[in-house]
Amino acid sequence: MKKSEIIDSSLTIRDKLKHLVDYKENPIDVSLSPVPPFRGADSVSLIVLGQDPTIKNHNSRKNITCTLNLDKKGSLKTYLSEICKGLGITIENVYATNVFKYFYSKPPAKALHILQQHLPENLNLVKKELVQFPDAIIIALGEPVLQLLAGTDKHVRDFWAYNKATKQSNGLYSLCPAKENLLGRDFFPFPHQPSISKEFYKNHLGKYVDFVKGRIEIENR
Repeated sequence: MKKSEIIDSSLTIRDKLKHLVDYKENPIDVSLSPVPPFRGADSVSLIVLGQDPTIKNHNSRKNITCTLNLDKKGSLKTYLSEICKGLGITIENVYATNVFKYFYSKPPAKALHILQQHLPENLNLVKKELVQFPDAIIIALGEPVLQLLAGTDKHVRDFWAYNKATKQSNGLYSLCPAKENLLGRDFFPFPHQPSISKEFYKNHLGKYVDFVKGRIEIENR
């Protein structure tokens, strides 16, 4: 799909949902346009799936012109570049898109029931987007995205084999298989950028990226 088609489709979904079900505790914000996906200049080998563009600072929202702000330098781009480096690619091989491309009045992660109600049509749009990249790896960025796609009992740390007793990983990393999620494709859960500063994720980021790379190599044999 072209970016213009994606934005037009997101506008249609947004306006329909606002008309049908507009939650008073966190209404959809129609004052800003949906945010287009990011696509690097090279062939796509990694898809980054985010949640939505609604940051806390209202005044800064108008400056968001690309998914995950990947058109600008920043800590999130640095984080994703580190993941890319571990996979042997660059940010130019990335396609990044949000499940919800429009804005809410407040960051909606703590009101997951709203996102769940608004998910079906938005997810259908994401699936149409990703059809053009059938062989790309997919990472889901942040726990809310994981829980929307695979259930509220899922936690990123569990896929990173977190051991409660040792507060470390036992090394038995895993992915979220296509048959167990609504996306219908395998994906690898990653913490969002602020959480990567936590000791557990910081210590095991490189090892989990190595796991992702190893899975890719096995599938390509």
